[in-house]
Amino acid sequence: MEKENAVGAQPMDDQAVADWIRNHFGRVPEPQGSLTAFDGRLVIDLDTRVVTVDGREVQLHRADVKLLRGLVELGEGVHEPYSIMWKVYNAPFHPHELRYPMTVLRTKLGEPSWIVRTEEGYGLRPPDLP
Repeated sequence: MEKENAVGAQPMDDQAVADWIRNHFGRVPEPQGSLTAFDGRLVIDLDTRVVTVDGREVQLHRADVKLLRGLVELGEGVHEPYSIMWKVYNAPFHPHELRYPMTVLRTKLGEPSWIVRTEEGYGLRPPDLP
């Protein structure tokens, strides 16, 4: 399918439009490999988005992996909701909008204590081993 460009000078096909967008608004390539936290207890394979917690694979959606990755990259400690929002979503959403995604992630990780919630914000912390 051909389209006229903004000036109307010449037609552009879909591939040319896609190439132009990629060249002008290109996505930054995501790191490949894996992120490991807490002495290997939490592993995120960035290529396949497979998450392993204490040796077992956890089924997470893309948004869950993105949130977990942001928490890992922010490091240890509790982080303010705005910091998490900027790191994960690159936008200043209202802090209350983190409650549901955090609850979902906490549940999916299998052990609720992986994610700590305080008055200051949220943090990632491994539960004690049995």
